Amino acid sequence: MSNPPQGDAGLPEDAPLAAVRRGALVESVHRGRLAVCDPHGNVLDAAGDPDAYVYARSSAKPFQALPLVLSGAADAFGLTETELAVACASHNAEEPHLAAVRSLLEKAGLTEDALQSGAHPPLYAPEAAKLARGGEEPRPIHGNCSGKHAGMLAVCAHEGYTTGGYRNPGHPLQRRILALLCEVCGLREDEVLVAGDNCGVPAFALPLRSLATGFARISSGENLSDELARAALRIRDAMRAHPFLVAGTGRLDTELMDATDLLVKGGAEGVLAVGSPDGWGMALKVSDGGGRAVRPAALAALAARGVEMPPGDDSAVCGLHGEVVGEVGSLL
Repeated sequence: MSNPPQGDAGLPEDAPLAAVRRGALVESVHRGRLAVCDPHGNVLDAAGDPDAYVYARSSAKPFQALPLVLSGAADAFGLTETELAVACASHNAEEPHLAAVRSLLEKAGLTEDALQSGAHPPLYAPEAAKLARGGEEPRPIHGNCSGKHAGMLAVCAHEGYTTGGYRNPGHPLQRRILALLCEVCGLREDEVLVAGDNCGVPAFALPLRSLATGFARISSGENLSDELARAALRIRDAMRAHPFLVAGTGRLDTELMDATDLLVKGGAEGVLAVGSPDGWGMALKVSDGGGRAVRPAALAALAARGVEMPPGDDSAVCGLHGEVVGEVGSLL
């Protein structure tokens, strides 16, 4: 396994993942990396360098939600699967998402005012337009990470941790999350790089193969302690039972979990992590962060593993008059 990059992180070895074709030419190419691993960390398939570091971004949310179960907070507050699912979400801020976040906070004795997730318009364009028409400014609850922050605050309320600084890397909750991420992904703490995520909590960088290994473990329970496996599978089952709450309308995470038995969680800058109950995990990183490359690359990689594809196809590139002028396709 590679050591954490020091100083200049350099450019990792990558491979062509997806291309935009227009007429007879390949117009643009997205490069990146892919790793498929079993729960023991063995690489089953790869493109590019599987040992290169990647910020997991929101793909880490299932790991970040583990203390909600392990601390006993989920049981103490009577949290439902919907509330556990939204704690792992990068949601669209559609009404079911907001309702689940509010319910989670209320059960923990908290209000929206406690959220420190930052505000941005809803990811779902109709909801953003509705908010604007009503003359409302986006609030932290509309941010796609508000469920994660609500879950973190619930742990703090249960454990007696201070809530004012729950985002800080040195806070007991964030130290606990880092230790769990390392345990699930098979790393030491000094092998994880910690920076700031956009919503204000720590962002973790780890080798791509370690992220794939972690998803192999949390989706199958294999190679984890009994207590951690139970918590991981409870998180998995909540996400699988309520895929809409994990993302929302038109989102790949939701569509894939609706159509397959997989655990799926996307992250910013072209990251996608997938876990199978059959005991393998996949992690994908598009090097330029281009989101349009994630779907074709991921679907091709999953098809190679015998996963039946969800219905629908948004590979077409359309012009301003509605005509198809090209397509985005996989190079895997």
